[in-house]
Order: sequence, then structure tokens, then C-alpha cells
Amino acid sequence: MKTLNGGFQAVNESQVLDLLFEYEKPDVNGWYVMASKRAASLFKASLAIGAELAGASKEDVQLLREAGEHIGYCFDIQDDIIDTFASQEQYRRKPGGDLLKQKKPLHIVYTYSMANQGQLETFLGAIQARPLEDLSKIRRVISDCGALQAAKSRSREHADSAKKLISETNMSTEVKDFFISLIDYVKESLDWYK
Repeated sequence: MKTLNGGFQAVNESQVLDLLFEYEKPDVNGWYVMASKRAASLFKASLAIGAELAGASKEDVQLLREAGEHIGYCFDIQDDIIDTFASQEQYRRKPGGDLLKQKKPLHIVYTYSMANQGQLETFLGAIQARPLEDLSKIRRVISDCGALQAAKSRSREHADSAKKLISETNMSTEVKDFFISLIDYVKESLDWYK
């Protein structure tokens, strides 16, 4: 219950931080503070609770907490990229919802720091338009300045860290393979968006 309550509290804190990001330009470290309380806290809590209920060793519980955090970061980054880069047909809703709400996913945080002045002016003009009419301009700036690739690289690093931690546990090969295939699916899906 303590683990579950801690995860629930962290998610609520992340919502407050996410709302505050609408009024500022966070840096990468600031994004990680917020994201550590989002999906990362949920995956961490879920894996830890499952491990504890299954009677796993303290070492395995700790490895799974750390793996869950990395899986959460990987998932969060991928989910945010989907919101910006997926088509309406793929996403089943209008893309760019986070941008309309002034959210600052990691690829946007990178855009603010990596875009040159001309790219930044194009980006800000397109992102501030209501309704959000030209998502292609926003996507182009994010891609051209390297922000999309930087976010994808971070997500892949987290995926690889999670897989390494999972492989170090004493779980059965079948269970390890399940988690590794899930992580690989999230990691490989990053290639769908350019």
C-alpha cells in the first residue's frame, strides 16, 4: 500500500509540474523532475508491487524499481512523440493535443534549446496559432533542429538500461523475455515517426 500510495502521490505532483510547464520553458533536468513522477513512477510502483507480492528478493525488487523508472521514461518520451508526429488515422484523435495545451514534452524542451533563431521564430509562430493549423511546420522544426532525434536517443538509452536491469534479475527467462519484448516494441516504434 505504501508503494501504491507513493506512486499515486507522485502522479498528482507531476500534474502540477506539467501545468506549471505551460508557463515556462523547462530545461532537460526540469523535464526529468516532472517525468520522474509520471509514467516512471507508475511503472516503478507496478513492477515493485508485483515483485514484492511474488516474494522476490530485495535485490530483484530494487532492480525492477530502477527498470520501471527507465521503462516509464522510454514510454513517456515515445507517447509524447506520437502526440506530435502521428497522423489522425494512426492516433485515432487529432494530433498536437499536448501542443495546444502548451505542454512541454522532451522533444519540445530540446527544440527550445537546439533550434536556431529562424527555426525558433517559425516554431513559436506555428505553436501559438489557434487553432493549431500547421502542424507540419512544427514537426519540420523539431526534426530539422535535431530535437526529435535527441528525444528518441534518450528514449532508446532508457530502453537499453531497462533491458539490462531486467536481465540482471532472477526472474524466469520467459518473464524476462516478455518485459524485453515490451521494451523493444516501445523502442522500435520510435522509428515510425520522422
